[in-house]
Amino acid sequence: MLEKEIKILEVDMKELQEKLEKLWATKTFEWFIHDVYYDFHCEENNPKMEANKRLFRVRKKWDIHMYTIKRKRNKKNEWWEKWVKIADEGEREITNVESFKKVLEKYWMKETREKKKYRISYALDNCEFDIDDYYMWDNKNIIPPLLEIEAHTSEEIGKWIKKLWLENHRQEK
Repeated sequence: MLEKEIKILEVDMKELQEKLEKLWATKTFEWFIHDVYYDFHCEENNPKMEANKRLFRVRKKWDIHMYTIKRKRNKKNEWWEKWVKIADEGEREITNVESFKKVLEKYWMKETREKKKYRISYALDNCEFDIDDYYMWDNKNIIPPLLEIEAHTSEEIGKWIKKLWLENHRQEK
């Protein structure tokens, strides 16, 4: 599946929820998400997948575990697209996490980082809006709340940035 998303940093979570609810967005999720990222072990401590614009993640969302593989693509046409991330994404559910981790280790993959976030998700007009508040295990590198908008096209993302009055907010590059 082709994924298009943008992350808008330092948002006011309460204000954004109010805006989305006034637009009749449907709340689809509210709880913690725990992500663990993996990469191939190599002697130079140089992550091989990350260096090739790829990502491997195991996610716990409620009691469901999923693994995700992403490959980033290049793009950039319109003003908002310089921040839109485009990636091929594949996701599958995992039934036995411990067994799955052993398989990853057998193929020389190791845990590279992890993060926990509190997510509130909304759906509206075939778009997903995820408001994330991050909690890092080491209490360092705290990330301010952010909004992730995911849509089928970059134009849809641009439309929602304008509708939510977020053009002047800082985006993640």
